[in-house]
Amino acid sequence: MEEPMLVKKEKLTDRLMKKKNKVLIIAVFFILTIVIGSSYALLTNFDQTEEVITISTGNLTMTINNVLVDLNNKLPESDANGLTNASPVTVTITNTGTMNIMKYELKLLNDSTQTSTLPYNYIKFAISEDGTNYSEPKNLGSVNNIIFTGYNLAVESSKTIYLKAWIDENAGNAALNKTFYGSVTAVLYQKAEIPKTYEDILEQIDARANDGSNCQTKVVEDGITYISGNKECINFNYVWWSGKMWRITAIYPDGAMKLITDNNLTSISFAQPATGVYYNKANGNKTNIYEWLNEDFLDTLYNQGSDVIDTTKSWNATMPSNATISTKPLETDATMIPTTISPVGLLNSYEYYKSYQNATAKSGYLNIGYYWWMLTPYYNTTNSVWGTDYEGNGISVATGYMRGVRPSIIIKSGISMIGAGTNENPYRLLNDFPNSNVNDLINTRHSGEYVKLKNNESEQLFRIVDTENNKTKIVAMDYADNGALRKFATNSSDIIWGSGTTTGTDTWYTYLNNTYYPNLVSTYGELFDSAIYYFGDITNNDQYKLSICANTTSGNTKICDKTTQNGTLVIGLLRHGEMFSTVQGNGSSSSTTIYLINPRKADSICGIYYTGQGYNNLSNETLGARPTVHLKSTVKILSGSGTELDPYIVS
Repeated sequence: MEEPMLVKKEKLTDRLMKKKNKVLIIAVFFILTIVIGSSYALLTNFDQTEEVITISTGNLTMTINNVLVDLNNKLPESDANGLTNASPVTVTITNTGTMNIMKYELKLLNDSTQTSTLPYNYIKFAISEDGTNYSEPKNLGSVNNIIFTGYNLAVESSKTIYLKAWIDENAGNAALNKTFYGSVTAVLYQKAEIPKTYEDILEQIDARANDGSNCQTKVVEDGITYISGNKECINFNYVWWSGKMWRITAIYPDGAMKLITDNNLTSISFAQPATGVYYNKANGNKTNIYEWLNEDFLDTLYNQGSDVIDTTKSWNATMPSNATISTKPLETDATMIPTTISPVGLLNSYEYYKSYQNATAKSGYLNIGYYWWMLTPYYNTTNSVWGTDYEGNGISVATGYMRGVRPSIIIKSGISMIGAGTNENPYRLLNDFPNSNVNDLINTRHSGEYVKLKNNESEQLFRIVDTENNKTKIVAMDYADNGALRKFATNSSDIIWGSGTTTGTDTWYTYLNNTYYPNLVSTYGELFDSAIYYFGDITNNDQYKLSICANTTSGNTKICDKTTQNGTLVIGLLRHGEMFSTVQGNGSSSSTTIYLINPRKADSICGIYYTGQGYNNLSNETLGARPTVHLKSTVKILSGSGTELDPYIVS
């Protein structure tokens, strides 16, 4: 829970100037320069104590140019006229201190030294961050008198906003001869935790093991600290970064840390044609999964991870000397893949074993109840690698099968984090992409962040898949129609979404287009736009690129030559290999098998089985669905930080 660090305010003067016709007139003047605070208080723990410590720092300077609101001789007017006629005031806030300001709010409040008789709700305002595009007009009292909320104002950084205000056209006789006296208040927010480094996490590992819970939390080998234990004990290694939740699995002697995503992010084959070699350094041959990790997935990381990923480490993709998961692969030059070649990788079989060495595979903290790939070739084979089954056991998996993908990265040793490391309050990297400001466009956000629709705060949750042509694709986190099962097509030979018997009465196409989507539009207005959906046939060797690309040789799926198998739709399904084309739930018992949008054989559609692996399903089978829609390029963020517990609210 965030709490304000310090509140400082400077006075505005608001005056009621009477006219003969006695309409409401307000004159509001602003002091040209306001200096807020030479130091501020930081609560040591917002949730449990009121004890504070004082940290000496520099100033937050707020400069306001021109008159804030000059409503002398102005009549109430419509929003359209107010936005056109009101003169904007420029407000610039500069952090001249020594600490990053994580969040700040500007409020217009009653001046406690004066008596105001004019209600807030007769004052209308709108803000802009570029001086051109203004937010939806609001009555002052409708947002707790917050006129602007910003995030992550770094030292020596500035933020400029533009404010317009006018008298609400609905102001009636009750507003006559009233006076409002106000003051501008700046509220600064900061996390209670002092930034943590790998040393702090090492201490936390030991503290958890010695807290009386009989938990085992680590295994140390060759200087590497492997986090190891069961789900109940390992509740301190969550990291939220780049719109994804990660788990810290190992800490290197120099402080670099290896992370793995907390869940499957897609389901694809390891390699086609069959090979267990993740990346062949001798000839540069790349597996299917290598390309997905280091092209498509890497592209979803902030700044492609350049400020975060350690480029001095390597991935051990060596085949172990036997078929035992506890056997450590030797390090050979041919099969140690540098992070300069593969910034993103996978855990190998030995690293996965280390994660549950203090527990069992079934109870280990990395067991998520789904199948997923590891990096290591299986013993004495050329076409199988290690993976897990849905119970968490290490198994041999043929590389042509489709299994879940949990990307792994190694982050630099010098990176600091804030947070508690729990699922509810995960660590956040201090050089993470800044949180969104209110009124930012949703298409400026990144794959993985969570979204709820305005007036839907307590209901359906969506996740950002990608942004293309400024339209943001989002996928429902829940199954459509409360997990109901329907056919892709009535006739199994119909495998193209929107054609033939896919439009039959008992199909997902009909339900989503005739019921689900109209209900969204009727409830949430014109938030949505049509967009191109790609449904390329992946029959040819299960290449995930063929779901969107005309071929498999022209780079990642964003820049490839697109397939001609596509259509412009208002609603559809995820495609094979797309981000978050997985089932949901916490383990197999709470999941269902779902359709994707791509044909896989002459009478089959690609689907994701309830335990996380991909399958071909007859198109007239009854399966579940997770629908996708596109938000318009004009949709803005009203609130939230994009996490699962604090999603963006958009309008």
